[in-house]
Amino acid sequence: MPQQAQAAKKDKKEKKPYVWEMPKLTENKEFDEYLLKCDTMNTRIRQYCENITFYEVAAIETTDDKGEQEVFYQVVDSANQVRSANKAFLQNMDLVLSGASILADMTLMATYTASATSALPSLGMKALSYGKYLKAGPKMIDYGMKEIKEITTKARSQAKDIKKLKKGVTDDFKARYAEVKTGNVEAGNVGIRVIQMSKSDYQAQYAKATKEDKDNPVNMDDEKYEEDPE
Repeated sequence: MPQQAQAAKKDKKEKKPYVWEMPKLTENKEFDEYLLKCDTMNTRIRQYCENITFYEVAAIETTDDKGEQEVFYQVVDSANQVRSANKAFLQNMDLVLSGASILADMTLMATYTASATSALPSLGMKALSYGKYLKAGPKMIDYGMKEIKEITTKARSQAKDIKKLKKGVTDDFKARYAEVKTGNVEAGNVGIRVIQMSKSDYQAQYAKATKEDKDNPVNMDDEKYEEDPE
């Protein structure tokens, strides 16, 4: 099959995220409670997924004025700027913990869905137009669960990498870097982002990040970060 046709077929099969639209309330207590819970959950999912800044450990290839090169392993943001490891760790753990909280609340939606289903017949003629929301809610929850689980998995992995970096354990990063440079990244391996900058730029960014770490100490071994919720 031609490549363009394969791409078109893939796009056709990919499901678009469900867009929740809050209807007018029905004045039925059970059904309206379900609608309000769905609307609140939709807001939480959107806010969680849209307000994300990922930090990760990267291999930074530097070159000084003499042309000498050296590789450093540091935490960077999406703009390839060296950032405070402590702040990045807390950011990732916040994504893990807040995501776990939303996922836990999602499991309670089944109760509200059951109550709304029982209340639907009492809506009379409105039942015809409001019945679709009994399917809309679960669709929104299903989409949200997949998105949040993907984000928390990534954030959890990055937090673990940052913790290793702070402890000076870099063998894993060096191995990933070697795989990326030789093009031998095996299936299932995470690899590592490789960026380039001048030695002077790196030193300036590193100095700033180090000062932030010193000013904002974090005990990454605190048991509250060991919960690692799934």
